[in-house]
Amino acid sequence: MASLRVVNSNLISCRLVCRGFVVLTLLLMFFNEVLIYYIAQSSWNSIDCKLENCTRLLLIADPQILGTSYDRSSHSPLARYDLDRYLQKSFERAVSFTQPHIIVFLGDLLDEGNIATAQEYKQYVQRFKRIYRNKQLTNFRMISAYFQRVHVPGDNDIGGDNGDYISNSNQRRFENHFMSEDLFDYDNHLRFFKINRMLLDFTNPDKEHNAERLRIGVTHAPLLIGGGPLLRAVISDLDPHIIFSGHWHESRIFIYPSTKVINFYENAVRHFDLKALKEQEHSYLEIMVPTCSYRMGKSKIGMGYAVLENYNLSYTVLWHPNRFILLFTYVFWGLFVLCSAIVYKMMTRCPFRVAKRQSVYSRVANIPQF
Repeated sequence: MASLRVVNSNLISCRLVCRGFVVLTLLLMFFNEVLIYYIAQSSWNSIDCKLENCTRLLLIADPQILGTSYDRSSHSPLARYDLDRYLQKSFERAVSFTQPHIIVFLGDLLDEGNIATAQEYKQYVQRFKRIYRNKQLTNFRMISAYFQRVHVPGDNDIGGDNGDYISNSNQRRFENHFMSEDLFDYDNHLRFFKINRMLLDFTNPDKEHNAERLRIGVTHAPLLIGGGPLLRAVISDLDPHIIFSGHWHESRIFIYPSTKVINFYENAVRHFDLKALKEQEHSYLEIMVPTCSYRMGKSKIGMGYAVLENYNLSYTVLWHPNRFILLFTYVFWGLFVLCSAIVYKMMTRCPFRVAKRQSVYSRVANIPQF
């Protein structure tokens, strides 16, 4: 009877420990996969519209949806799924928080767009549209008829990095899949110009009426920091009030013609008077938006959020949680559970073996002594 009680107590304690580990594992998954996005959102700065003439922009740079060519390891499907889900959850929170009128994608939408086959490219585009289209966004579009998108290509979309060849087919398929319904004018007030530094080209189809609009340049590669003939042509023909860029995966602010560069990593809102900056200071402003993908090796990742009221610009970054830290917690927790299981088994020495030894001892003890 004593041996049975020992076995039962060991089994009960083993079950309690296992249930405790299961509960803690579920809590860890809930924190890493759900709660962390709301915690990150709680630190974001809201920008209230003070005037009716208010336009909210959500700026997304370098998501770089993972492809299937560069990484063919056994865990690559899991890596693609995890990044897709991370981008989608971050996008859902950003859209819910900002309720943007316009979403601007600043290039490098795909990681292997420039080398993908036609079938692979189609699959990547489907994944991209599945990530950046959710229920909240669809409902918001039904409410507001003014919701629009703007896409510009990056070097990973069409080529051009380090002098790579840019084929006409890569340009055409990007335009067909992403740019066919893009915005040019918005609300008779804003005008978007797409600048392609890889091709040294930009759009300017209605030059005669540019002066009547607040002019916004969107480019993948930074423009003001590089100089050259393209910058001179953009300043001369477009004369933009503000330029948004990506590519470097950093959060920076450039002011031209000065060499002033501001590393913008604080959790704050910056305010700019675009009209005064241009007419009084004779300067040009460019805001570089950080990458929104944790796969780019940056510790600070996020999306840009800008609000335009007449010629007043308010800008902040919606910082996202560092996914690699969350993934490391899974590794550490798994190692802790494994080590705990080994230690527990060594301490208990398996209740069934203990019971067997105790039953043998009891039989030996019951042998009559002569």
